[in-house]
Amino acid sequence: MYLIRYLRRVDSTLIFTVLGLVFISLLIIGSATHANIADKPGQFDFVIKQGVFLIVGIIFSIFTLRFDYKILYKWSNWLYVINLIFLLIVKFAGTSALGAQRWIQIGPITLQPSEFAKFFMIISLAKLLSKHPEGFKTWKSLIPVVALMFAPTLLIFIQPDLGTSLVFAAITMGMLFICGLEMKLVKRALLGLMLVMPFIWFFVLHSYQKMRIMVLFNPNVDPFGSGYHVIQSKISIGSGGFIGQGLFAGTQSQLNFLPENHTDFIFSVIGEELGFIGAILILFLYFVLLYRAISISKASGDSFGSLIACGIFSMWLFQVFINVGMTLGIMPVTGIPLPFMSYGGSALVMNLLCVGLLMNIYLRRKKLMFD
Repeated sequence: MYLIRYLRRVDSTLIFTVLGLVFISLLIIGSATHANIADKPGQFDFVIKQGVFLIVGIIFSIFTLRFDYKILYKWSNWLYVINLIFLLIVKFAGTSALGAQRWIQIGPITLQPSEFAKFFMIISLAKLLSKHPEGFKTWKSLIPVVALMFAPTLLIFIQPDLGTSLVFAAITMGMLFICGLEMKLVKRALLGLMLVMPFIWFFVLHSYQKMRIMVLFNPNVDPFGSGYHVIQSKISIGSGGFIGQGLFAGTQSQLNFLPENHTDFIFSVIGEELGFIGAILILFLYFVLLYRAISISKASGDSFGSLIACGIFSMWLFQVFINVGMTLGIMPVTGIPLPFMSYGGSALVMNLLCVGLLMNIYLRRKKLMFD
């Protein structure tokens, strides 16, 4: 009975948009991976695993509708501590792959705590910012925000995971903006960043991160290394033309010229196999998703809910912009996944949790209590 009463009041546009994205995602993941392990048992293992995580994510998402999201205001400190604990576990007991230590192995399940860290930090930051309705006009007022973000951002950066660190920055800026961040502080911060860029370049960034930035301006500087991904991605998207080469028929993807075609570069597969029409359809679905997120933020009955929705909006907008941009060669390759599309159980469950939380805020936008 509770579920039926909730479902009558849900944002159907948001639900169907997300379902459309994940359905297309399963098709593209199946297309991107089936040739890699053809004629072998478990040919569609990636699709099956992603489908399992989809079911888990939907269950968690529905569960979030059962309680008032305002209770997260009281739990935020504990969620912050849990977040730090998981990130510390990754640092000292995590598993490594592709030169990074970002995962925790629990039996057959591999979790990436940095994905869930985004969810936890949005809640913690929303609580902190909701206590400052006067806005942020001085550097001193930003000290609590910097202190809150410092530890988890540092733990993620040293994994190393520059992409998620940048997502944290995007979430923080988006939520600060809606709180009334003084723009002169932003201008001064950008000026300061420009001044310290030489230090960051020589003493902070790893060699592969530097190469990715150089590849952004000239992929041919390392055509068989860091530039290879970008070159193959642009070939894939360009070869798709207007209507695409057809599902399961993309040459660059099916012949394994395109690396990471089911994760970071899944949009390249969409462009190659579904063409301009398919790419525009996906971007339109993301536009609707982002529009609903920001609409829920505006309609929320309290600042805490509004800030949570704004944080989710900022996270999705940044990830879509960077991921699609890097496949087109106009953004550096950072390893940021495409929400709801890229293969990855942790990211999918986290994003579906965000959908559930948005729906929770939408249900109670007029302070209607159904529990």
